[in-house]
Amino acid sequence: MAKKMKVPPPGLDYLPVIGVTENLSFGIIQAEPVNGGAQVTAESAVFKRMYPVLRPEDSKAAWINPTCFMHSVQLPPGASDELWSAQRLARAYDEQGYQLRDVIVIVTLRFPEAEVIPPELRLHEAWQTSQEFVRQRIVSEHRVAAISVMHVPARAARPGSPHVHVMVPARELLPSGFGKFARPLGTDEGRTIMDLEWASWRRENGLG
Repeated sequence: MAKKMKVPPPGLDYLPVIGVTENLSFGIIQAEPVNGGAQVTAESAVFKRMYPVLRPEDSKAAWINPTCFMHSVQLPPGASDELWSAQRLARAYDEQGYQLRDVIVIVTLRFPEAEVIPPELRLHEAWQTSQEFVRQRIVSEHRVAAISVMHVPARAARPGSPHVHVMVPARELLPSGFGKFARPLGTDEGRTIMDLEWASWRRENGLG
């Protein structure tokens, strides 16, 4: 059964929910300040991942030239084209949130296969795999929007495997705006759902 840690590990803004699938992490970023910091918003949480290095001081200024390796926004059918931007989507969630506690559901998919020699998976293949998974098993299945951000730590002389942060505003996205909370994805049960879905997806696509 999935279990939530008591305190966020250093550098994280959420409590990871422990599951069984290797190279996947899951949690729910909430609005409460972490370790005495400022209150967390969807915009600040996404900004943090968009700029893993050389982070601008003002997170509310236009996000020009993000320093992540790749990023994208996927919307469910009927969502407004105006939200087809990571910053606009995150800001719209904050503006329509009415001080709701849950901000972002975050799923991180790691790809150590991209760094073995010879590589079993190229970076573009890892990215494409993640995007197909997000579209089919998260956006379509749960009627939510998703912001994907890929990091390649080695390119910044940092340890860690290439990985994709999938950030899901915690409410369903309808033509009229954000609706009800995305249950059960946006609960601790979401870890079990993602464990099963990602393991199944990897098998179906020959990733072991």
